[in-house]
Amino acid sequence: TRHARNCTAGAVYTYHEKKKDASASGYGTQSERVGKDSVKSFDCCSLTLQPCRNPVITKEGYLFDKEAILEYVITKKNEYTRKLKQYEKQLKKDENE
Repeated sequence: TRHARNCTAGAVYTYHEKKKDASASGYGTQSERVGKDSVKSFDCCSLTLQPCRNPVITKEGYLFDKEAILEYVITKKNEYTRKLKQYEKQLKKDENE
């Protein structure tokens, strides 16, 4: 019959096809629950994973400690100034050659 010939021509990926493909490949499904150790606590900073003393929340809902943010910004600023000095030094060296 015609239905038997078009059995795999459907545009819908059914539940049973998905289960069969997932079991064959071993990827794409969650087969076990995530433990408590791998989930961040509700009141902890997303950077340090420690409880926040001075919490700041982003528009997306991420929780950070203000001290951790400032420390990160200062560290990156110092790193960028150091790299800029190296770049300027390299430019002067190239001009002299």
